[in-house]
Amino acid sequence: MIYPDKEIMQRAIELAKEKYKEGGHAVAAIIVKGDETIAEAFTTIIRDNDPTAHAEINVIREAAKKLSSRYLEDCYLYTTYEPCPMCSSAAVWAKLKGIVYGASRHDETPQAHWRVRIPSEEILEHGDPKLELYSEFMRAECCELLHLQ
Repeated sequence: MIYPDKEIMQRAIELAKEKYKEGGHAVAAIIVKGDETIAEAFTTIIRDNDPTAHAEINVIREAAKKLSSRYLEDCYLYTTYEPCPMCSSAAVWAKLKGIVYGASRHDETPQAHWRVRIPSEEILEHGDPKLELYSEFMRAECCELLHLQ
């Protein structure tokens, strides 16, 4: 598998479109390992009354359960929106191989905004292990999601 992969991000975009009313935000995430999709999730902050229920946290939890491991080595996280500091840190703690994201914090809207303004790149620079980062992949398509909220 060559990263980043358009088909995987397209699936994340479709999932965000399908589920945004249920979760409150049009953000979705997928974890893959090689050619296998390990887990898919979307943001459920409003549905679950849980401020930590970001798509990235939800998908990391799901993948860890499925793989019966807190470490997701050799896995990639695809997300439609740049991971916030909490989500970027969780990716480091999970020892993911890399992150691929679409829309960036610079694309924020009043409905989709950052509360802690530390870029994911900065979190990853200070983390161990060092994760690969693919920024603004399919950005235009992911930016459209920010206007659905």
